[in-house]
Amino acid sequence: MTIRWSIAAPLVLIAASGCLATKSDIALLQAEARTTRSQIARSDTAAMRADADRRAQVDRLLAVIERTNDSLRVLATRLAAFQATTSGALSSMGDQLVTLQALAGQSAANLAEQKRAVEALREQGIAAMSSPAVTAASPAPGDTTRRPPPGTPGPATLYNTAYEQLQKGSFQTARTGFELLLNTYPTYEGASSALLHIGDAYKGAGNPAAADSVYQLVVTRYPKAMSDAPAALYRRGQILWTADKKTEARAIFNRLVADYPRSDEADLARLNYLKP
Repeated sequence: MTIRWSIAAPLVLIAASGCLATKSDIALLQAEARTTRSQIARSDTAAMRADADRRAQVDRLLAVIERTNDSLRVLATRLAAFQATTSGALSSMGDQLVTLQALAGQSAANLAEQKRAVEALREQGIAAMSSPAVTAASPAPGDTTRRPPPGTPGPATLYNTAYEQLQKGSFQTARTGFELLLNTYPTYEGASSALLHIGDAYKGAGNPAAADSVYQLVVTRYPKAMSDAPAALYRRGQILWTADKKTEARAIFNRLVADYPRSDEADLARLNYLKP
């Protein structure tokens, strides 16, 4: 209303003054009015553009905030998964540590047991070799039979104890037991098996050369032991075969088949090493 009055006021004054204004004055007033309207229009347009820019900035900020929230949610999910995995891994590690501790305790117990067995066998060997005359029975004239001292375990007990140690992997203890058995009871009916197991103890302890010598001794001393002699030959052949001495091994296997054709070891030699 103020702008329109400012435009119309000169016209009224002109009219009031007796219509003294010229056409040029009217044209000037109209030009000023158009300029004023143009300025108003430009001002309104600038304000609208400013408002539009602010709204666009707000929309961009909202989009950034939304993306940030999405990223935070993803990170939170990954963190939860990582914590769950780590917790499970730590729990598994704890279980493994408990298991290892139990195994360590068991191994220590086995070691102590083996040490006690070795000491017992050693004491038995010393007692067997000492043969005190005070407690031993006096042999009859001309009797050269070797008798164990009183308190010495029987041959079956010595054999079973040593064999149990062999099965457990206590090769040194087992070998000591079998040697004590053979020294104390040289005529024991299971002497060939005891000697064979001495070879097994050497082999288990990683000494194949000593094992081969003992296996050869089994065949030499007990050629009629229809179970232990072929087993000793077969194991000799295996040792030679493993050492890449296949020609010598085949000779042993052929001897096994020739001397003990009905033995299980002869069948194994034919099947595994003497194929045509």
